[in-house]
Amino acid sequence: MFATLMVEIGSFDAVIQKRLRMIEKNWKHLTEFYFVEDAPATNNLVENYYSTSLKTHRKKQLRTERGIKNQMKLSAMKRAGVLGKCEKTLLEAFLMFVPFLYTG
Repeated sequence: MFATLMVEIGSFDAVIQKRLRMIEKNWKHLTEFYFVEDAPATNNLVENYYSTSLKTHRKKQLRTERGIKNQMKLSAMKRAGVLGKCEKTLLEAFLMFVPFLYTG
């Protein structure tokens, strides 16, 4: 598939062409972890930890600055005890607004 991209490299913008050439030049190093048993996909320990320990939807939340800030706020609220155990379920809260139910 990468070979196909390189054949059609002239059809891409200059920035993309530059990136593809960089990838082609470093292809061996970028894919080496596939061929070494138990080698991590990254040499950054923190990045490797998060890539192996978090579920995909959690990783997606941390991709943007907004997502990181929201996660930090949520963690701080949990530590402060702001997010305690709910006293009522969603159904119980809903039923508070329906005083009389016609059952038949």
